[in-house]
Amino acid sequence: MPEGEALRKMASHGCTMVLFLSTGLLEDVEKELLAGGAYTEDTPAAIVYKATWPDEKVFRCTVGTLAKTARDNHITKTALITIGGFLGNEYERSKLYDPTFTHGYREASR
Repeated sequence: MPEGEALRKMASHGCTMVLFLSTGLLEDVEKELLAGGAYTEDTPAAIVYKATWPDEKVFRCTVGTLAKTARDNHITKTALITIGGFLGNEYERSKLYDPTFTHGYREASR
């Protein structure tokens, strides 16, 4: 990859990431994601095989178990890999539609 597009550099932000790649690269992907410093082994992730196809399969895992999850489920081709806190159980909802939040178009209801 070009220097500006190094996976560890992008992973350093800790933002939601979506990759479309061969699952044979997942061991290297795990190392690069962790080397970025923002993700941990426990950061939520998922492997989506054949996304939007009738035989789609979704395997929820963590950054530290991406390669193992693919191996254990016999996913050997290209797949969509999603990474980030949005997959976890803890998150803060957007304030945009929160009725107790005031913004330029609405006064909060109390």
